[in-house]
Amino acid sequence: MKIVFMGTPDFAAPSLRSLAKSKHDVCLVISQPDRAGNRGKMSMPIIKEIAIAENIPVMQPERIKQNEELMDVIKGINPDMIIVAAYGKILPKELLDLPRFGCVNVHASLLPKFRGASPIQHAILTGETHSGVTIMKMAEGLDSGDMISFYTTEVGEKTSSELFEELAKEGAKLLLETLCDILKNGLKAKPQNEADASYAAKVSKEEGRIDFNNSAIVEARRVRAFSRVPGAFAFLNGDRIKVVRARAVDAKSNAPGEVLRITQGDDCEIVVGCAEGALAISKLQRSGKKEMGAADFLKGVHLTPGDIFTSYPISG
Repeated sequence: MKIVFMGTPDFAAPSLRSLAKSKHDVCLVISQPDRAGNRGKMSMPIIKEIAIAENIPVMQPERIKQNEELMDVIKGINPDMIIVAAYGKILPKELLDLPRFGCVNVHASLLPKFRGASPIQHAILTGETHSGVTIMKMAEGLDSGDMISFYTTEVGEKTSSELFEELAKEGAKLLLETLCDILKNGLKAKPQNEADASYAAKVSKEEGRIDFNNSAIVEARRVRAFSRVPGAFAFLNGDRIKVVRARAVDAKSNAPGEVLRITQGDDCEIVVGCAEGALAISKLQRSGKKEMGAADFLKGVHLTPGDIFTSYPISG
């Protein structure tokens, strides 16, 4: 099968690597343009790095719509399928209709739930028991196309980083299995139920702010949901602290954010009260420092029961 692959971030990497090593012919890779990273240094997408390593031609258009040069190149390839994984832009109808089998998307949710940019974070944040990957035939709407195949997994206590890695890896496996099935049996898909559809908008930094006036269960989900980006955070004595890992425990406090106790040893936890229950924090990060366990954190920060974590810095 002749394939054009479109993707940009880490989630797309296992899919492209798997395709490059398969019997399929990846004729072209399309990714977002290089962007300025830290200190203004230009950084290329990982998908471009993989394509260069595999000697696959790469294009990085600023726009997809009304791009005659791009369309001419793709028409010249005459692909059997365009495969999209976290590319980041909606494809025009002209492109959707071009390949023999259409355009297929690897999406990190069990559609129709969590269409959009951040399905993994929102699955954890909203307390879903299961998440997964959907391979779908793309349509003009946002992640609204007919569904071809699924991979399902329990969310459990996984962080977004852990779930991201699992779904990227398993999504790549599912993609190859689905392509094999399409070649043998044709493309068979079923429509999404619009009544069950939900949207996962791009995550903002503000969503990582821990609210100790909520239940510990809700805030533990926040910590797990934003373990990749933007990071869950609170303030201690005016200093912003990233909370990397925490779990909900039963406890009562006099005030939300109050440090109730500090457990010692290798499994050291800082137990902080919420409106209901408490967060047992085991990994943190101070500004400008590396992530560290609670025991190492306490070597550089004087903290005792009764001290207060806050959602906002206390002025004056």
